Amino acid sequence: MQVTDRIWLVGSGAHGFGLTHASDCHVWLIDGGSEAALIDAGAGVDTHALLARIDRTPIPRDRIRRLLVTHAHADHAGGAAGLREALRLDVCASPEVGAILRAGDEVAASVHIGRAQGTYAPGYVYRSVDRVQELTDRERIRVGEVEVEVVATPGHATGHTAYLVRDRSRTDLFTGDTLLYGGVIILQDTWDCDLAAHLKTIRRLGEHPHEGLFPGHFTFSVTDGSRHTRAALAALERGAIPHTLG
Repeated sequence: MQVTDRIWLVGSGAHGFGLTHASDCHVWLIDGGSEAALIDAGAGVDTHALLARIDRTPIPRDRIRRLLVTHAHADHAGGAAGLREALRLDVCASPEVGAILRAGDEVAASVHIGRAQGTYAPGYVYRSVDRVQELTDRERIRVGEVEVEVVATPGHATGHTAYLVRDRSRTDLFTGDTLLYGGVIILQDTWDCDLAAHLKTIRRLGEHPHEGLFPGHFTFSVTDGSRHTRAALAALERGAIPHTLG
């Protein structure tokens, strides 16, 4: 599904558009011209379906050089090992997420919560990733003709990262589970979900104007994406918590 000139939605599960396995988050493909990158990996239950969606775009597999992971929860990161093997790409994440991925640490990734919710089958395996390139807050990397800025966004999960993608014509923000359409946030009873950190993160997102808002679930905005951040900030200004999905 092509969303803009440079952005394709190639994975999406039950909390989205049903393009791939039900347990997958949105998986975004960024076309930088000479090279491309994926943002998030899905759960890895059916990597073949995700690869088939990639093959329906005009972007050949060998141009995809990086996978940028927002956080370690399995619906976003469980597919990283399979995509690395299939596409020979570099997996990139924050140091905290990198440690979880390298260890294949199901406890730190709160896989048991997903099983309790019915998102993952009892036999689901959270595969480890042999190598992860660690990204630091405010770091900028090139993906062909576009620039990606790393934005630390803790709160929903430890080491959560958003990615601000810029080219000459527009700026797009990929928020993972930090902020959804309508200014909604996700709070869960996981060891690393931190409301105070999350609210601080929302304020920080207000410092990054963007045309597109592309979260990890449900719908998205191609224009005036900053209005969703403003909606969450308006709740904070009233001394309230933004609308919450839990």
